[in-house]
Formats: sequence, C-alpha cells, structure tokens
Amino acid sequence: MSAPRFDVLVVGAGPAGCAAGIHAARAGLRVAVLDRARFPRPKTCGDAVSNRAAAAVDALTGRPDALRAIPHAEVRAGAAVFPDGSRVVHRFDDAPGFIVPRLHLDELLRHALEDAGAQLLQGVRVRALTTAGGRVVGARSDHERWRAEVVIAADGPGSLAWAALGLPYRRGAHLAVAITTYHEGVDFGGAPATNEHYFERDLRCGYGWIFPPVEGRANVGVYQRADHFGAHRRSLPELLERFVAAHPERLAASRPVGRPRRWALPLMTTRPWPPAGPGLLACGDAAWAIDPLSGEGIFQALHSGALAGQTAARGLAAGTGIDARLARRYRLAVVAALGPTALARLAIQQAMAPVVEHQLYRNRWVRGLLRRGYGSEAFEVSKQLG
Repeated sequence: MSAPRFDVLVVGAGPAGCAAGIHAARAGLRVAVLDRARFPRPKTCGDAVSNRAAAAVDALTGRPDALRAIPHAEVRAGAAVFPDGSRVVHRFDDAPGFIVPRLHLDELLRHALEDAGAQLLQGVRVRALTTAGGRVVGARSDHERWRAEVVIAADGPGSLAWAALGLPYRRGAHLAVAITTYHEGVDFGGAPATNEHYFERDLRCGYGWIFPPVEGRANVGVYQRADHFGAHRRSLPELLERFVAAHPERLAASRPVGRPRRWALPLMTTRPWPPAGPGLLACGDAAWAIDPLSGEGIFQALHSGALAGQTAARGLAAGTGIDARLARRYRLAVVAALGPTALARLAIQQAMAPVVEHQLYRNRWVRGLLRRGYGSEAFEVSKQLG
C-alpha cells in the first residue's frame, strides 16, 4: 500500500505547527498536520501570551482580538519582584498581553488550521522522520507512513528533527526547566492584571511566577536554566514548594488544583542555530527558539512557524523544495528575527544574578536600567509578517 503523499507534512499541531500549516495551506499547498493528541487537549505551559503573540494569533485566525473570544485574563503590566519585596514595573495598557490556557489557545489555532484547508490527523504518534537520497522525505508511526515534498518539525523538545539531522539533545545553558501548577484563591492585592516574576536568590538564572487567574485559577510556577538547576541538587517540586512557601502574601490562602507539571525548554542561545536541512525545517521549541530570560515561547513558535510555512511555499513554487540553500536562508531568517533579542536577553539574565545577590536593584540607576531592560522586549508589539 502506497504512503499518502502531501506537499507539506507538519509534525505537531501546537502554535508553531498550526502557524506553519496555515501559511502553507493558504499558499494553496496540500498540507497534513500530525499530532499524537486528540483536541481539545490541555498542554503544560505558563499560559502567558505577549501582545506581539496576540497580534500573530489575530493574523492567523483572521479575527481581531481573537483571544478575547475565549477564556482569558488581560495583562496590563509586568513586575520584576526582588527578595526584599521591591518591584520594577513596566506597564503596557495600550497593548495588553493575555493569559490563555493552552487548552483554549491551541483549540483556537486548530480551528484556524482546518479553516485554512490543512488536514489534521489526530492521535498519531510519529516515531521517526524518513530519509532518502540525503533528504527528509516523510514520517512514520508504528503502523503508517506519510511522504511529502517538505517536512516541518514542530514537535517540541527532543524533536525528531534533531535525530534526522544528527544533532545532539541540548543541555546545560542551552536548556531550561520549569514546573507549574494552578492555584485558586490567590491574593493579588494591589497588582491585578499584572504578570509577576520573582527573582530569588536560590533561583539564579531563573525566576518564579504568579500570573493573573483565568476562570479563577492562577498559573504559578518556577523556571530555571538547566546548568544552574543541576548545580543546587534540588528537584523541581522542591523548588516550587519553596517558592510557594516564600510568598504567603499571595499564596498562603490559595489552594493548588491538580498536580504540578514539568517540562523542558530549548533556549535560543548560541550555535547551532535552528535545525534545517534538505527537505526539513524545524520551528518553535524544536528550533531552539525560546527566550532565555523570560522563557517566552508562544510568540517565537508562531513567528518561526510562519517563516517555515512561508519558506516551504517559496521552495515548492520554485520547484526546488527545501534544498541546502533554502534551508540556510530559513535558519538565517529565524536568527535575524529572534536571535539578537535572545542574545541580549541572555546577557540580561546573566546580569540579574549579581543584581539580586548584591541587592543592586536598590540603586536608582540600576532600577532605571532594569525598568528599560525588563520592559524592552517581552511585551513589545512586533511588525506583522510580510
């Protein structure tokens, strides 16, 4: 029996995969998207959607203010909170961000994907990408095979693209880890509609967070770069417990809902840049696209996914598919869009450790720099993709 054949095969139907599939399908290509889950499904995440990510969602769905139509909380400020309780606040009332549980965000994007004409195949666990003649030509599960002119890997940490290209799993300073849970009854005091990031002495190159509630449940979690996480020998649940205990002003009267969930975040730091090769493009977490300072990944997923879909359409229109030249152009496009900011934010992350340890945040000049650096990117509206 012959394998089904498509112009573009996308592995993963999260934000990156949906963005890639939507752009490819709107270009008139035959697109199949494979995902091991069945939608709607929850997804472990911090649930923060910056205003630039919200603008990208609007463009993908063709609906202005698309996130306001699903369960959400508006975010009108971000606060960096330091061990003595002092705060550096950046407001963005004119372009708010959102908290949107992934159950609802991914369902919204899934409908946009199918409306664009892509075929979504759910409950499919892809085991490997297949190659022939030195290029990726498809994918296989335990029982099925698919072939395509272009394969786009949007399958997150531990992507199949890495094995197909002979790339190692990222570790140390190239990786972060996080754990999250939901809490009911969080006391937000005088900080409604504010994303709070807590920079703690025992969270070097990381932070804890408390985000505004959606349907009564606030996302609470801890994030840390893997090299520093490995150095202190505490488990992620221990870090989360310590963080919750350290902030009774917010969490003493709250109640956790469900069990904590953890995940890995491949960071955009240094070379090698986003994986790509003949027949294959990786996007989102599979492309090591996550912001090192904030751990933001949804905008990066949407943006790199859109670039992957556009690149696939360009290659197929030219009759070359994804050759080595176009793969390189894609890598450079992702790096140009996301790399300079990511490297600058990595430097800020490194600088935060002595700022917290030596209480430099009390100095008014340092506070001014922190206010500029903290607010310079995470909530900034970017240009729409051309």
